[in-house]
Amino acid sequence: MVGTTGMIPFETTVLKRGPLSPLIVKLGLYGQLSDHDVDTIGDLRYTAIDYRRNQRITTLSVIPPCVYVMVSGLACLSVLASDGRRQITRFLLPGDFCNVFDAEPIGSIEGIDILAPTRMAAVPAGVFHQLGASPTMHDVLMALVTNATAAARKTIGSLGLGNARGRIAFLLYEFAQTMVVRGLIGAPTDPLPLRQDHIADATGLTNVHVNRMIAQLRRDRILSGSGKVLEIADMTGLRSIAGIKW
Repeated sequence: MVGTTGMIPFETTVLKRGPLSPLIVKLGLYGQLSDHDVDTIGDLRYTAIDYRRNQRITTLSVIPPCVYVMVSGLACLSVLASDGRRQITRFLLPGDFCNVFDAEPIGSIEGIDILAPTRMAAVPAGVFHQLGASPTMHDVLMALVTNATAAARKTIGSLGLGNARGRIAFLLYEFAQTMVVRGLIGAPTDPLPLRQDHIADATGLTNVHVNRMIAQLRRDRILSGSGKVLEIADMTGLRSIAGIKW
């Protein structure tokens, strides 16, 4: 239903558009999109590119220049140390940009790691920039970048101040919340697509330490699931352990 302002609530757009629906939903979290914006995004022409798990992308094709949007899967931005250790700097989910705005890799030191089979939509940059000229879309994109900066500061605070248990709790809480509000899972208690090595590389901990902390959180009934299946049983308890006060 279209309101009197000519805006479409983002919840109604999910059913309206196919592959680029995750992008519409994400942008709708940062401001109301006009019906014209929603139609334009849904009709964007793009080339679908599939990536295999464990691929590392250091350069996305710039011929022709494109804006890359994740359509499905799981990936991350990361930095590799000279000894091969990896620091995940940000997870990328369906609807995320992969090379512009809030997720532009830092020069040559940051790459994209594919954590699960992933599909990206390569949208010609000229086409997308025309969309960005819309006043409502411009405001949404600015809010998107501002939010990403604030989220990065929260993560730095968690890594700098939290112990191992707190770091893991913060990561899982924020990850689950993000997936829920973007419609990627139905509830925070649904299985999460993260593996223990992903958690280790995002929190600066060893796999052994992460395994020990997850076992402890399961014993405390904060987490559930077994083996590689990771589920949150108690979001309130997880938030408390994470020390989130903002």
